[in-house]
Amino acid sequence: MINKALILLNLLIILAAAGNEFSIQKVQAESFSNIENTKELPQVAPSPIQTNRLTANNEIPNIEGNSFSVNDQLKRVSEAIQENNQAIVKVDMEITAAKADIENLENEIRIIKENMAKRNEVLKERALSYQQSDKHADYLEVLLGATSLSDLVDRVSALAAIAEADRDLLEQQEIQQKEYESKKVLLENKLVEINSMKNKIETLQAHLNKQQEQYKTLQNQLELEAQKKETAQTYINELEKDYISTVINAGNKYIGNSVYVFGGGRNANDIARGRFDCSGFVQWAFSEAGIKISSTTSTIKNDGRQVSPQEMQPGDLVFFDTYKRDGHVGIYLGDGKFIGSQSSTGVAIADMTNGYWKNAFKGRVVRI
Repeated sequence: MINKALILLNLLIILAAAGNEFSIQKVQAESFSNIENTKELPQVAPSPIQTNRLTANNEIPNIEGNSFSVNDQLKRVSEAIQENNQAIVKVDMEITAAKADIENLENEIRIIKENMAKRNEVLKERALSYQQSDKHADYLEVLLGATSLSDLVDRVSALAAIAEADRDLLEQQEIQQKEYESKKVLLENKLVEINSMKNKIETLQAHLNKQQEQYKTLQNQLELEAQKKETAQTYINELEKDYISTVINAGNKYIGNSVYVFGGGRNANDIARGRFDCSGFVQWAFSEAGIKISSTTSTIKNDGRQVSPQEMQPGDLVFFDTYKRDGHVGIYLGDGKFIGSQSSTGVAIADMTNGYWKNAFKGRVVRI
């Protein structure tokens, strides 16, 4: 009975040893998630790199928001400049037309004045001829001086013709005098109108000048903000290069110098001795760059944002379906390689383009 018990015990020891020796990559890090959940790294204060990165990241949306506002205002100012330019062109055309009207009126008034002056001279001469009795007889004397009836009729007709001509002259003079006064009023109104239009165009031009200055200021502001955005983005890119470099190189010192331990890597003693499970290693590597992430694969996969395998970049987290969906996590290095704490090797670089890891990778990639 005792011998059977000893034999059974030895068999169990051998099987346990064989299990540890040959599990390789098929039994992965996080089959005991409750162990992981009981151990947490101390709170990691954000490093200067992480703080600056977050600041720069926060700066870009603000710049974009301002850019949109500046662009919107720039568009409004541009439309106003265009409308004011059109208004100036329209007023210019009105002024040109008014000037032509004024020129026509001035010509018409000049002709009327000339005609009136000539007619005045004729009337003056007639008045003088009638008043100079020593040389010319008055109407009565002309009539009484007739020598016959036919001579009287001729004299009466002649006087009537003279009187009619004088009356026509006077009527024409009166009509042209009224026309002169009317056109003079029109001319004065046109002059007032053109002065008003000149004032209007000066006002429009002043507005236009201010708007052009505003447009230039907005353009400068937009260019400045674009430069700020570019500078911020460049800064972020540099920071990302820095932190990614730190993350992907942090574990190099543990390659061949570490061991896989369930729940390992969550305290200073484990870290000093190179004892990690997969998520503990990833959490520690990011903490080296001043970035705090979750501590289990089930929570880490919800950190950051999901990206497609086609967009995968060094520093991204890659997940593998091992003992469960997304049961193992590592840090992508590029060229199909990732670094992680593997159950059979501890911290090591593995190839995910063939073999076990290729089959276990189902496309989940997270960018922190």
